[in-house]
Amino acid sequence: MELKDYAGTLLESLRERTPLVHCIVNTVVQQFAANVLLAAGASPAMIDHEADAADFAGIADGLLINFGTPTSHQYLSADAAIDTFNQAGKPWVLDPVGFGISAHRTSRIVRALNSGPAVVRGNASEVIGLAQQSGSARGTDSTHSVDDALGAAASLAQTGIVAAVSGESDAIVFADDSGTHTVTISGGSPYMPSVIGTGCSLGALTAAYAAAAAHTPQTQDLSQQARTGMAAATAHLHFTSAAQSAHKRANGPGTFAAHFLDGLYAARPEDLARIQTTWTTGGTA
Repeated sequence: MELKDYAGTLLESLRERTPLVHCIVNTVVQQFAANVLLAAGASPAMIDHEADAADFAGIADGLLINFGTPTSHQYLSADAAIDTFNQAGKPWVLDPVGFGISAHRTSRIVRALNSGPAVVRGNASEVIGLAQQSGSARGTDSTHSVDDALGAAASLAQTGIVAAVSGESDAIVFADDSGTHTVTISGGSPYMPSVIGTGCSLGALTAAYAAAAAHTPQTQDLSQQARTGMAAATAHLHFTSAAQSAHKRANGPGTFAAHFLDGLYAARPEDLARIQTTWTTGGTA
């Protein structure tokens, strides 16, 4: 199983299928996340009222649940959208933003986790806290390294969830019959933490790739979790490629954001193949 054998195919499939991604996401990053999806080749929808959510989730291909700035409407919308996706057997992504900040937020994120996301994407502290279903947070910042979170990510993978941990290098962890796989992706840009919404929009793009992978014939030889793991890894490769391209042209965070969208739009399969990755496998699923 080689990531390079799938990433280029998934990029082309994403652009051919233009999956519709239902984003229940931070209000402060809705526009940026929508622009990221459009630039990459997907179609965004920021539907977050409970009266609309279930119906819209029925026609959406992908779903992101992100409780960064949650309202009562968003909590109820998430419940309705998750139910619809689960009934249809469609993969969805949970971004546990600020896990541990407050008891109510934490309980709602745990509730979403127990509803069976295909992917959890977060920083190291969020993934550790979510795996342990306890913890504290310093705002939305991570107080742990990606390496610190690998054990927690593996424990989530053993439950059937792909765990994507973001940091200076990203790690995507998933399991199948041959073991627990960790794909580490290096690169990006130091400007990224200074641009609001990069992490949240990565969750949206992961949802888009998961939706595309579910209907890509070349991935049907993989188990469901391995297919979703490849999709999550490809989303991170796409992000990293765009960030590296943007960094060469940017003068600071403001110009980086514009060049980053251009980089997402212009990325080709060979650009994803050039990103530095490592793959390790250990244990059995």
